Amino acid sequence: MNWDALLGQEPAKRYLRSVLATGRRAHAYLFKGPVGVGKRTAAGIFAQALLCEQPAGKDTACGRCKACRCFLAGTHPDLIRLRKFTEAGGEVGAHEPVIRLETVQYVCEQLHRSPMMARQRVALVPEAQRLCRGQAEPANAFLKTLEEPPPAAAIILTSSQPEGLLETIVSRVQAVQFRRLAAGEVRAGLASLAAAKSETERDLAAALADGSLGQALELLTGDLRNWRAMVLSGLEKLDPREGLQFGLMLWTLADAEGKRLFQAKKESGASAADEELSPDDESGAGEGAAKTEAGWKRYVLQRLLEVCELCFRDGLVCAAVGGTLQPPQSALLLQPDQQHLAQTLARRFGDVGCQKALAAVREALLAVRLYVRGDVVGRALAGKLVEAMSTGA
Repeated sequence: MNWDALLGQEPAKRYLRSVLATGRRAHAYLFKGPVGVGKRTAAGIFAQALLCEQPAGKDTACGRCKACRCFLAGTHPDLIRLRKFTEAGGEVGAHEPVIRLETVQYVCEQLHRSPMMARQRVALVPEAQRLCRGQAEPANAFLKTLEEPPPAAAIILTSSQPEGLLETIVSRVQAVQFRRLAAGEVRAGLASLAAAKSETERDLAAALADGSLGQALELLTGDLRNWRAMVLSGLEKLDPREGLQFGLMLWTLADAEGKRLFQAKKESGASAADEELSPDDESGAGEGAAKTEAGWKRYVLQRLLEVCELCFRDGLVCAAVGGTLQPPQSALLLQPDQQHLAQTLARRFGDVGCQKALAAVREALLAVRLYVRGDVVGRALAGKLVEAMSTGA
């Protein structure tokens, strides 16, 4: 991999390349930013350059030496990635909701060992906020290594929810900010990754992706396209009688789709919880979802709620301008293909009602990220939507 594989992110790219060129690297980095914008792609490129035996121009891996070939094959002995921990096999961690103590202990132990091939050992920790969920022991154990880092070790954390990390951890790493991609950058990425889709489809996906190439790809080729259609259909039919059912419908769909995705992953040949996380996996599923049945359900529910958030935000914009949209007002919509739905929600909920509905959806999203049970989230959202609708009536 080289830096051309990283779409956009020029400030982050310049900084990381300067670190490699000057050799003045920190012992630990935190790549933070939204899902699907290139954090793990950058982590993989940076890690490969650190391990490369013959870097090109000092800031880019050559891609040809033995170290690069081992890195690309996933067999480099000095690269530490997270995999399923099993008592029998003693392997390191999994992309689970919580990084467990034994996983942290294994990573720290490996970091303190002498490099076998390269000048240093490199650990990649995706979605590092998982260190700080549940009990405090994993975070404290990892913090000790950050406070007294081995001289021949580099730690690269990525996080789409950096606010979930302990301040003591954040203060001991060098943060590198990754921003949302511009619509033009997303379109450029889609042109190469989804060339089979029409330009109209790519433009719409780029507009809806909120600066995330991963989400744009999901909208074009993944399940998110079908989930969005179901949510839009449900909102079109939404009225006071259907309000209670809508919130529960979201959870029912998430429950069924989560089971299907988990089962499909199991039948693909490897347990979903056992598969190694690729550093250049920029899909929303890879970064946001735990590879368990419960994790897939949370992932689907979060995606459904994000579509609802876009819809009610557009409904609020429409209500604020009197319930109808004319150019250039229609350009304010986040979903330009759903102008009729925005007008429908504005009419049914009104200005205040759309504000309440939007707040309820965002509260539900926060609850999902905090691992509140999905059926509880669905019931709470249903009640608040009925209240918001009665406000607008």
